[in-house]
This record gives sequence, structure tokens and C-alpha cells, in this order.
Amino acid sequence: MSAPLHAEGRIPQNISPQAATWRRHIDNPCYAHLPDLRAEMGRFMADAGIPAETAECYSLSLCEIISNLVKHPPRKAQHVDILLTADSGRVKLDVADDSTPFASFDAFCKTAPARLQAMQSMAESGYGLGCILAQHTRVFYISAAQSTDARNHFVIEDTAAADAAVTNAAPHEKPVVFLVDDDPSDLKAHHRMLSGSYDVVPLPDAASAIALFHTRRPDLIISDLHMPDINGAALRRKISALPDGDLVPFVFLSAAAESINDMNLLRLGIDDYIVKPATPQALQRVAARILGRQNQIQRAVESRFHRDVQKYLHPHLPPAAGPWRIALQNRMADTGGGDFTLHHETGDGMTVFLADVMGHGTEAKFFTYAYAGYLHSLFRMAMVSRAPLQPCDFLRRLSDAVADDDFLDGTLLTCQIFHLAANGTMSIASAGHPPPLLLPRAGRPQALAAGGPLPGLPTDTGYTQQQLILNAGDKVIFGTDGFFDAFAADGETYPPAALLQSLQSLGPMDAETCKDVLWQAFEARSGNAARPPDDATLIIAMYGGSDECA
Repeated sequence: MSAPLHAEGRIPQNISPQAATWRRHIDNPCYAHLPDLRAEMGRFMADAGIPAETAECYSLSLCEIISNLVKHPPRKAQHVDILLTADSGRVKLDVADDSTPFASFDAFCKTAPARLQAMQSMAESGYGLGCILAQHTRVFYISAAQSTDARNHFVIEDTAAADAAVTNAAPHEKPVVFLVDDDPSDLKAHHRMLSGSYDVVPLPDAASAIALFHTRRPDLIISDLHMPDINGAALRRKISALPDGDLVPFVFLSAAAESINDMNLLRLGIDDYIVKPATPQALQRVAARILGRQNQIQRAVESRFHRDVQKYLHPHLPPAAGPWRIALQNRMADTGGGDFTLHHETGDGMTVFLADVMGHGTEAKFFTYAYAGYLHSLFRMAMVSRAPLQPCDFLRRLSDAVADDDFLDGTLLTCQIFHLAANGTMSIASAGHPPPLLLPRAGRPQALAAGGPLPGLPTDTGYTQQQLILNAGDKVIFGTDGFFDAFAADGETYPPAALLQSLQSLGPMDAETCKDVLWQAFEARSGNAARPPDDATLIIAMYGGSDECA
């Protein structure tokens, strides 16, 4: 969790002369700068020995900052300077700009940490400002009026110690137990019985437990039943009425054994009842059983969720569409955003939509799931209409929908749509996605000029589409960032030379064999990580010629 944001009239410096630094100046920033910025920052942080997970956090935060600068200020930034420093495990990013300061943005910054602690919702902890706050130790937003150089500064900072604390907290962190009792002797005795195995929070009354619940959610509540003002039963009802309060296990303590069979208490949905005087064995046994069962249920739900999401999101396409042969390979990351595909077949051929949703953490995977469902409906309506939309027209409709919807506009999506016609014609339109590569059966591979702004970005030029007429055996290579980035060298512009080199001898191959060879090269370069940081998708579309039938 981030520390509160500050707005002092100075920018934190303290940069060691030995610190590794990466600087980038941008004139008239736009979304098109984001892929290169991500790639350059990733290479710098890898060379500086920064863990991949930390590097991904900084990459996503930088993209979010630049995206805000592109979209929101009334007076757009003309000049942006980015400074990233890494020194002895300390990482700091400073983004300076000359746009209109974010007045409402600054106000949100000042209240965000408390709201994040209280809510931990997907909307505020996975995207936008919430994404930045949730991922970094310190966050600063300093307006031009408060800074010494008359420029706005967005600064984020982490240290190795803080990063390690976040990374290692889960396996070693003790479950939090609220222990509520108005009897000081019992409270002290029960605290001593449980503190060896749990992070016990002793509370003298129900009101204290309710107040603390807003900022620190416990894993278990053990409460005395008979207390003045608010008794244990009333506490249970009040906690259950709070967001997610009914999910917290609850145990009663009471010297009155007959209360165990009180139907009014049983209707409260408590998890157990311990008769005073409680023994250490009884307290430990009940707490261990309830928390063990809670963890078991949580793991089962998460496992089922991941299976269902991956089954739904896993990119898939038919192996053939008329004279076209399609080969697809995908690697899914456990967390973060994700890649997915949609397709629609007609008598004239097939239209394919390839998307890459950016994000971080498990919440981002859920968001991708929701985004895919929305796009599935939009795509299907566009394709089954009386006059199916051309690729560029679909992207215009998608962009308008994203711009008008705050939920969709809260994250970054790159995508590509292409139509495979039966006569060998391919129409391609792109929105912030890596351009595809043409691989002729006999000839040199080359990047195609398929480009366009990210969905939701106001633009006068809109989207254009490139039309190709392929010969039999010609192939077009589509992919997401997770695939193409594995072939990129430091400071290299697209397309990566290593990828072009890998394609040199693949022209005569069929689509499936070409896919297998390319994927082997990808795995060799990416290390075939057990827990990859990003999804990677490769699609090869090969035209078989006018004589080939499905």
C-alpha cells in the first residue's frame, strides 16, 4: 500500500552519483510513444538488475501517467521529460510536463490512500491512479505552481526493502484476528493464548472493532457475547452489514453455555461458539479449523476462477477459413491483463479481432474477462448486421464506445482486426497494436504499415486500413507485445532484427510448421518462464490459393 501522497514545493532528489539513469524527452506526447517507452524502460531496468515484476509495475505506471497527459489536460503537454533512476535497490521515476495541472487529479491523490485501504476495489486498485498507488511505496504529484522549475511532476519511488516486504509478506504474514472483550483480564489472557500464531488485535468494545474494520479487515473475529452498549450479537449484525463483512468468520465467547442453542444467535451465521473460561487448546483449535477452511474455500474459488477465465480468454481460431490456413499459439500469464481473439465467418471469408489488454495483478485478469465479454457483444453486432463493418469502421465504433464509457476508458487496450477474403485479399486495421509482418512464399519478410491510435483517443485522422492481395503460400504474421518483445534488442526499433532473421527461411513452410519454428525461437529467447509476466500470442494466416478449398 502506498504512503500518502505529498505536494511539497520541491521534488525529492537524493540521487547518488553512482545511480543508473534513463532519460527520455518527448515533444507533443501521444499514445504512439507508449510501446517504445515500455520497451526502452524494460531494457534499462533489466540491465540495472531490477526484478521483472518491479519493472512491469513501473512500465504500467509510466503508461498510465503518459495516457493521462495525452487525454485529460485542457492545455496539452508540449514537452515531457522522463527520468528513471536505479541505485542500490532504490528505484524512482520522475515525469515532468508543461500541461495544465490536474486540479481534480491532485484532490483525488490526497484522498486515494484512505479510500484504497477501505475499499480495495478493482476500479481503484488495479487501474488509473489506483494502479499507481497500489503498486509503489511513495507517490508524489506536484503541480507547476508548487515546484521549483514551474513544471508538473509525477514522482513514484520504491526501495528494495519495501519491495521485498511486499513480495514476501504473503507467505509469512500472520492472519489478523480481532479479539473483542470488555473484560480486561479475559482480553489479556486470550491475547496471550493466540498471539504466537496470529496477529491479534485486542479491542475493549464493539465500537472499536467496527471503527477499525473500515481500515483493517480481519481474517477472523472472536468476540465476547455479553458486553455493554453493543453486545456480541449486535456486533455480528453490524459487521455483516459492512462491505464484505458477512464474509469474515465470527466466533462467540460466553460464560453462559445455554446460549449455544439460542436460535437467534444461530441465525446470525456464526462459525463457532466457545464457552468461557476458554483454554489455549480450544482457542487455537477453533481458530486453526476456521481459518484453514476459509483458506481452502478461497483457494478453490480462485482456482476455479482462473480455470474458467483462462478457458474463456484463451485465444482460439479455426485452422482453416476457405482457402486460408490459420495457425495460432498462445502463452497465458497467471495475472495481469491478457490477450484474446474473436472471429466471425461469412460466405466471403473470416474476420479476426486480436486484443491485448494491459493491466497488473489478478484484478487485471478479471477486468480482461469483463472487457472480452463486452467486445464479444460489440463485435458480433457489427459482424451480423445487414452490412458488416469494415475493419477500420469497427475500430472507429470501438473507439467511440471506449471514449464514452468511464469503465472501458480506465485501462489501455491495443488491438488489430483483419478480414480474410476468399479471393486472397486481406484487409487490416490497427489500434496501437504492433504492425503485422508479411512473409512472402518467395521473398524477404517486411513490416506492414498498419497503424492507428489507441481506442478512446480523440483523433481527426481516425483509422485507415491496409489492403493486401496475397499469392498462394504468402503468410502474414500477427502477434502481441508479449511475443514481439522477446525478439527486441536494446534500443532497437520495430521490427526486431532477430525476428526478421528467424523468418528468412520460413517462406516455403506451411502455416503450422512456420508457427512451430517461430514459437520455439520465442521460447528460447524468453527463457520459457514458469511464471511469465505477460501473455504472448502468435497468429499466422496463410493464403492457399484459389484452387484450395476449406
